Amino acid sequence: MSTKNKKEKEAIVSAMGVLMSFISILVELVKKFGGTMENIYCLVTPEGQETMEEIARIIVGKAKKVSKKAKEIKNEFLKLILDAEALMIDATDGSEGLADANDVFSYIDSDFKTWGADQKGSATKKVPASVYKMTKDGTYSQIFGSLSSDVRSLCWTPAQIKSFCKKHRQWLKTAGYGTFFLFESNNHFFVADVYFHSDDSLGVYVNRLEHDRVWDAEYRRRVVVPQLA
Repeated sequence: MSTKNKKEKEAIVSAMGVLMSFISILVELVKKFGGTMENIYCLVTPEGQETMEEIARIIVGKAKKVSKKAKEIKNEFLKLILDAEALMIDATDGSEGLADANDVFSYIDSDFKTWGADQKGSATKKVPASVYKMTKDGTYSQIFGSLSSDVRSLCWTPAQIKSFCKKHRQWLKTAGYGTFFLFESNNHFFVADVYFHSDDSLGVYVNRLEHDRVWDAEYRRRVVVPQLA
């Protein structure tokens, strides 16, 4: 074998080693964030082309500009204040709701039951969360709509909201101003408004997503949603 052919063969073997290492790390990271091999298989379908392009952009260092532009478009009303990977919502069995969560909240709005916002959700896997603060006055629809037009992708189950308030209460807005969580109950969308009392206990109100009140950004109320793709 010539020296040239030998070097080419060694380069191919080296490249294959790098590729296998990359795939192994990718699989572990997908599992870490609650994904499955199905998520990886989807990357090689036509529908996964956009995701593959984003991965390629990251590899060649071109993703930063695209990401920044996307945030400018999406976050007209909100600013991300925490890396979502730092906060995880534990898996839930769906047996807990908000209307009877007296072990977490000292006050629970009676409208949870009046409006049918007391439905308990299904079981969920462990998922990362994103915490935002308001930067522009807006209604619930404007605030959540600035993140995604797919409302369901922004929803928690009641059990997940309760879990966040128990495990990450230090990330809830203080000084009597609320933290908003979107959820679905009986085919309607609602916002749970969690706030601190003066004695450091928690209370929770509920409003319909279409409620037309304009919330003042001056008080930097917070919004917690599942991590967006």
